[in-house]
Parts: sequence; structure tokens; C-alpha cells
Amino acid sequence: MENPDDYAHRIYDQTKASLETRAEAADFSLAVIEAEYEALCVYQGHGMDGRNFYKDAEIEGQIDAYQVFLHRLKNPDAER
Repeated sequence: MENPDDYAHRIYDQTKASLETRAEAADFSLAVIEAEYEALCVYQGHGMDGRNFYKDAEIEGQIDAYQVFLHRLKNPDAER
């Protein structure tokens, strides 16, 4: 079975690629992305007792990808 840290990294890569693809669409909305990010953060804090390591890793990978994506979008001159 995959290590939870490796799984989080894989989810991060998938989420980041998805966000980058969405950013190229004509109907891209920063407000939607920010709302999704906020919802993930709230979700991360709820129901943690019943989660396994892989669900935690999944949420962590998604949140990390959203944070990096939003930072780069809002700070295009920032070092990558």
C-alpha cells in the first residue's frame, strides 16, 4: 500500500494540474477557486476522529495545491 506522504504528494500533483487546466478556461473564476479552498479548510477541521491516514493525506495534498496555486496566481512575479 502507498505511503500516506507519497499519496499526499500524488494528490497535490493531480490537484495542481487540475487547477492549472481550469485557469485556462474561458469561464475561470478566482472566486470559485477561493471558495473551494475555504471549504477544504473547513472540511479538514471537521470529523477528524473518523478519518484514516489516507483521507487526511488527500485533504492535505489538495489544500497544499490550492495554497500554491492561489499564491502563484496572486503573485505572478514570486519565485516558483
